[in-house]
Amino acid sequence: MLQPGEDTVAKLGGLHKMMGWSGPMLTDSGGYQIFSLGHGSVSEEIKGIRQKQKTLIKINEDGAIFRSYINGKTYCLTPEKSIQIQQKLGADLILVLDECTPFHVSKEYTRKSMLMSHRWAERSLNKFEKNNDGKQALYGISQGGVYQDLRRESCDFINDLPFFGQAIGGSLGQSKEQMYDVVSFTMEHLKKDRPTHLLGIGGIVDIFRGVELGVDTFDCVHPTRLARHGGALVKVKNRDSISSKRKEHINLRNQRFELDDNPIENDCLCFTCRKHSRAYIHHLLKAKELLAYTLVTIHNVFFMNKLMESIRQAILNDRLDQEKNNWISEIPLHCELYT
Repeated sequence: MLQPGEDTVAKLGGLHKMMGWSGPMLTDSGGYQIFSLGHGSVSEEIKGIRQKQKTLIKINEDGAIFRSYINGKTYCLTPEKSIQIQQKLGADLILVLDECTPFHVSKEYTRKSMLMSHRWAERSLNKFEKNNDGKQALYGISQGGVYQDLRRESCDFINDLPFFGQAIGGSLGQSKEQMYDVVSFTMEHLKKDRPTHLLGIGGIVDIFRGVELGVDTFDCVHPTRLARHGGALVKVKNRDSISSKRKEHINLRNQRFELDDNPIENDCLCFTCRKHSRAYIHHLLKAKELLAYTLVTIHNVFFMNKLMESIRQAILNDRLDQEKNNWISEIPLHCELYT
């Protein structure tokens, strides 16, 4: 919408051609961005990080009015505009516009927001159907925060509309345990014959838990955000200390990697692991070279793709429980919501 803009992307042939990616692609509606502009990220919320000045001006029935971080210009993102943008971008799977509320708001506000998101969903669907060329599929989003009665009401609403797929959105709680409870309850009330997407969740443990509950797809900034801080995702056997086994990654900024000429993972076939050592990446990070973040990102994205590939194969072979042992430690992992 802002940079480079949907019209530029469309002129370049759409996201697939522009990015050189022929696989499936999903775009979000801007709903989470509405949440972050007004409330900050989930990580900020939990950690109590001091938040920057917000650029969200107002959310009302029409949509979300916000100020561009690029030039200060004011925009209004409506359900119709969101669908129009996503249709021009050309992703395979697109989402209705919604408001993602934080966990600390009242039940009254959560219900009010949910009902508005339902009306936005209907408007999004109407706009989508007016210009549906059959090349894209639209997902509805269930809301309701941590409140079971609201979650049930929202699931019933989404189930009654002719969406191709469904996503679990809104606040999932303040802790991992609460998140799993919300996802489990929501899955019980969503249609079983539609693909289900879990928005904003991407930890290794979280993915296995989600798959066990019936979730099909996930999206998350976790692999790339982790890379920007020098964190490289590794399998259980490559976590070489008790402390690191409590996390899903190793921190390549640590001094112990200064002379480590091993790749991030010896059994990884990504470009980074085939070409470069932990010591080299450690040096790049210390020197604040941008290449460091690129190399760790390449590894982390490759890692996540291999994880999902192994899960799909394990499901086909009916050995998901055994496969988990390759990726998840028995030691309780460091808990953080990754959205």
